Amino acid sequence: MDRPDSLAKLIGKINQIRRENAALQSDWSLRFHQADNDQIIIYSKMTDDLLNIIVVVVNLDPYHTQSAWVDLSLDMLHLDQRAPYQMHDLLTDARYVWRGPRNYVELSPQRLPAHIFCVRRRVRSENGVDYFV
Repeated sequence: MDRPDSLAKLIGKINQIRRENAALQSDWSLRFHQADNDQIIIYSKMTDDLLNIIVVVVNLDPYHTQSAWVDLSLDMLHLDQRAPYQMHDLLTDARYVWRGPRNYVELSPQRLPAHIFCVRRRVRSENGVDYFV
C-alpha cells in the first residue's frame, strides 16, 4: 500500500465517488457516447430526477497517452445545446466548461487514466461569472 505504484488511494477515491453519487448506484441509465479514438471509452449515468449526472471517460491503453474528441448526447443528458455546462472531475476536483456536444479529452495512464465527471448546469451569469449547479 505504501508503494509508489500502489492503486490503493485511487481505488479508495473511486469507491468514495461511487458511494456519494446516486447515479452510480444502478445501471438502468447507462449510456455510451462516441469518441473518435477506440482507445477512449465514454459513458454516462444519471438519476431519474437528473440531479446527478455522471460522465466517465477512460483511457483503455495502459501504456500511452490517448486523446479524443468525444460526442455527448446532450438531448439524452437533458442539456441545452446552446448553454455551456461544467464538467467537475471528481477524481482531481478540476472543473472544465464545455460547450456543445463535441469536446476534447486527453488522458495519460501515468498520471490518471480516467475522468469521472459530475455534470453541472449553468444556472446564471453575473458580471461575466457563470454559476453552475
